[in-house]
Amino acid sequence: MAKKPAETRIPSNAVYIRKCDGYDRAKIEAIVLEGMKALKYAPRGNVYVKPNVVFANDRKTFGDGAFTPTSFVGGSLLALSRKEGVSRIDMGENSAIGFPTRLCYRHAGYIEEMKHVRKTADVPVGLFCIDEEKRDTVFIGGVVHDTLRVSRKMARADSKVYLPRLKGHCVCNMTGAVKLNIGICSDDERAIRHDFLLNEKIADLLSAGYPDFIVMDAIDVGIGNEAFPSTRRVGLVIMGTNPVAVDLVGIRLLGLKIDDVPYLKIAVRRGYTPVSLKDVVLQGDVSSIREIDEYAKRLQPYDDEFYRWQDITGELKRLKSPIRFFSGPYREGGAEKCETGCIMGLKMFLSGNEKYGGAGAFAKAKPVVFVIGKCGETIDARGEEVFLLGSCARAAVVNAKKITRIDKCFTTASDMNLALGSKLGLPAITRNLPFMLELFGAMNRASLKKMMSGRYAQDIGTFMYRHMLKRL
Repeated sequence: MAKKPAETRIPSNAVYIRKCDGYDRAKIEAIVLEGMKALKYAPRGNVYVKPNVVFANDRKTFGDGAFTPTSFVGGSLLALSRKEGVSRIDMGENSAIGFPTRLCYRHAGYIEEMKHVRKTADVPVGLFCIDEEKRDTVFIGGVVHDTLRVSRKMARADSKVYLPRLKGHCVCNMTGAVKLNIGICSDDERAIRHDFLLNEKIADLLSAGYPDFIVMDAIDVGIGNEAFPSTRRVGLVIMGTNPVAVDLVGIRLLGLKIDDVPYLKIAVRRGYTPVSLKDVVLQGDVSSIREIDEYAKRLQPYDDEFYRWQDITGELKRLKSPIRFFSGPYREGGAEKCETGCIMGLKMFLSGNEKYGGAGAFAKAKPVVFVIGKCGETIDARGEEVFLLGSCARAAVVNAKKITRIDKCFTTASDMNLALGSKLGLPAITRNLPFMLELFGAMNRASLKKMMSGRYAQDIGTFMYRHMLKRL
């Protein structure tokens, strides 16, 4: 009897890349099915899907580059539903701190997209908000997180699929498959060590959030600030079963090296592989590093737009703004600045104000002063207001009209919008009545859902068991 030929094994560091010139749902479905077959990924049972929806609102004002596009999500969900062995698909995300995920879903177009998907999918497909559902505790054993509470739908899933959008990032330089794990955390645990230990935290999260399959959108790649990016057409869909391997392709497209992406460097140092793009097995339409470099040229030039809101002082100078910014180390006697906490919040706050009020508004702003960290120099406020952002902010300030401190670590863009939005002489979105009514309406509906789902009761129980009893 003839022997059955041995099945060809696919290396775990293989990445399958397909050309795709636009967001056609049917084409993306076919590409994802092809990628699963090529990489021999066979989803089964209950599948958890994680998109990237850090922020979405009025697209005319804020753009549409911050989230995984609707047709990309729809095509991927439909492809997964066609696979034999899949019984159910649940897609969930947690948007930026202080912003209800359900509101981002609506502005991203996910609610309407899910209606189409459900009509044609072969299995039930659900959409949920991580910030509204009950959680299970999983062991991490990391530098920042010993344990982590994640959505039950994720924790109990048989397979995990990530749908990141390749983008630049204002403090981490890139967001892709590994960075996507920030969104598996609800706001309480997301805020833990979102400071100088942020990159260690992201590496920790790989323990709980190691996807079985990744479909990265590199059709239109986001550049600049990750919450309000511009996009440039690259025209690729990048698939793999190893998030580090997929991200190594992503950083090459963005013109970066692994040393430029601290959380990826930390993950490799901890033992995750591959360690370089040379160790990645490239398959599909792009099968060499030279070809990746050719596609990377589509993201060039590396101009001011490419690095938009990477440097606060530089951006304020570009906008001819009288606003001044000072920063210092986060601890006494140290020299290292925290670049991944309050500074990130300030970048997102100011870039959001530029999107909302326009670049011209910054030239007419009040000449206020922002301070982050422990500044050794004496700051002359010149009769203007001074804002100390973060618990570590300290400075010798003279001639200040008023000093306002936000004693939080870290201070988010939402904190700044609520506390400072109307004090800069810029058009403040917190004074936009339709926006605020929609925001508070979404927050109230989210609170009601948390009450009905038992999330509040679970959180109270966790607090009493893990925290209050220790204090008693």
